[in-house]
Amino acid sequence: MNAPYNRRFWSWPWGYGESLVLVLAVVCGGFAAQWWLGAPPIKLLAWPVNLVLAAVLAVLCLSSRFFRARKAVRFFSSVPFSVILIGAIALFSLAMGLIPQYSPQATEIPPDLASHFFPRLMSRLGFYKVTSSWPFDCLYFIILVALGTTIVVKFSFKRKIFALNHLGLWLILLAAGLGAADREREIMRVPEGGVEWRSSQGDEIKELDLAIRLDDFIMEQYPARLTLFDPVMGEILPSEEKPDFYQIDTRSPIGRLGKYQIEVLNFLPLATPAGEGIFTRAIINGAVQAAQVKATDLDSGEVYSGWLSAGNDFIPTVPLMLGPGGTVEGAHSPVLLMVNPEPKSFLSKVKVFTAQGQEIESEVSVNHPLRAGQWLIYQYDYDSASGPASAWSGFELVKDRWLYLAYAGFIILAVGCVGLVIRGRR
Repeated sequence: MNAPYNRRFWSWPWGYGESLVLVLAVVCGGFAAQWWLGAPPIKLLAWPVNLVLAAVLAVLCLSSRFFRARKAVRFFSSVPFSVILIGAIALFSLAMGLIPQYSPQATEIPPDLASHFFPRLMSRLGFYKVTSSWPFDCLYFIILVALGTTIVVKFSFKRKIFALNHLGLWLILLAAGLGAADREREIMRVPEGGVEWRSSQGDEIKELDLAIRLDDFIMEQYPARLTLFDPVMGEILPSEEKPDFYQIDTRSPIGRLGKYQIEVLNFLPLATPAGEGIFTRAIINGAVQAAQVKATDLDSGEVYSGWLSAGNDFIPTVPLMLGPGGTVEGAHSPVLLMVNPEPKSFLSKVKVFTAQGQEIESEVSVNHPLRAGQWLIYQYDYDSASGPASAWSGFELVKDRWLYLAYAGFIILAVGCVGLVIRGRR
């Protein structure tokens, strides 16, 4: 007969003490491996090694059904062991939130951190790349074993909702971890009107099994901001640490910057110079934002008015001088500047050609990727100096062969959650 449940801290096989000791041993072993071996070779788990490893994990968990009376199996499927594992993962998650995380592909930490002992120690132990470190990966595999064992050992038709929730979570974790080695991430820069089929990251150029033609790049911007600039000191007023801005708003055209009252007389979201310092509305490639402004010195009563523009690669910046005679030579009067407007949204109109003969014509925008075969195409970059006049668009292409397994896990988990809601009402 099994021993009765014991609430003592040390109580094999149910105790929190044994669970804590085992998890600490695994984490310490992971830190030792990280110290001596460096980061784990994730690429070694690429296809088909990760598939074989997934099959081994599945067989290991399924076989626990036949040994569920053994103390070790009961221990791995116990509540205390699960609680300690969740607590360990929570601590690693907290470390990820408090410590800057760098890409697993990065070979070293920035020079400003590498020159100090404590950051070098943290880097050596893997804290700057938590998800690609030995201690985290060891915990990950133990969680897969413990979670899979719990599902198999405690499965019954009366506890099918429990099984659905845990099975969905197990599939999500399996796809996220073992699928990382097969995940491809490519960066492609496509000129407007041109076709590109090669990705480039640094000096490495790689040909892909699809091509992208950029038909148009469209950007919508927020109204620009105005600020005061000291041409003598070369800094924004009142200071670089605490600059003061006035956000252009046609519904509330009057504001204040320092001792100046600012009134926006006219604002053109798309404009081009018309000569003699005047701007006119123009819907053309390379158009800029422009504003006709009146600035009143509240101390002296002096009034300065004129057109402002932040400019771009085609149109020069146009400021408003607030000094005597409209010049700044020999004066310390500030200059009213228009800051480059911030992007509100941007998208690319593209046509994608796949190796299977598909031709997909669509739009790619932030948070709205385009799927072409196994690739997900994200809007990634553009020429920030040119803004709406950007002559190229950058795309991030991601291929994840384990994505559908993760989708299946989310569906199973959602069904289990619905079952919990229905059972709760009953």
